[in-house]
Amino acid sequence: MAESYLSGEKEYIRALKDTEKSLLPALRKALNSELSPILNPIENAINSFDGARLQSAMPGMFHNGRTAWSGVTVKARVSLRPKDLIFIEGKGRSNGMGNQYGFEYAELAGIERRAPRAVSKGWGSNSVGYHSYIYNGQGKAFNRKLGSMFGKPGRFLWQRVLKRKPEIEAKVSKIAEEFGIQLSRKLNSNSKN
Repeated sequence: MAESYLSGEKEYIRALKDTEKSLLPALRKALNSELSPILNPIENAINSFDGARLQSAMPGMFHNGRTAWSGVTVKARVSLRPKDLIFIEGKGRSNGMGNQYGFEYAELAGIERRAPRAVSKGWGSNSVGYHSYIYNGQGKAFNRKLGSMFGKPGRFLWQRVLKRKPEIEAKVSKIAEEFGIQLSRKLNSNSKN
């Protein structure tokens, strides 16, 4: 799941959650109505243009399993944590069999924080022995292909959100002022991407 965070004053959000329970749904509704004209075109571009390019170049991502590409649903959510006012979330759509994670895999593929293991973590079973398998570069071709077609990780949602950052911040600031929330006006780029 790719997310972007916009920080707000934590004491106000906490008080809003605790005492003004009717205002939190109103804040959610206002933010969603203001941000949907920005987020809907992003979602449509990923689902139509990028999905079509992926289907022609990587047809193996389109199947009935949990790791299939089924498109993305992009939403702005009011955070339940006091330090964050909103986050923008992109999740793989459900095609009738639970969430499918192809979008998340493709969005984040290529992030390597450590060298890959030579051998997988093992697991026990009812059969004799301890099982594991050797990594033979699984995912490297997937990462190379996505990198050559779409660029670095964060290739679908994150880059588009960053391009629209000033608009998003302006709309969130407007709503926050209506609700009396003090913002740091900084889109945190240290989020989980």
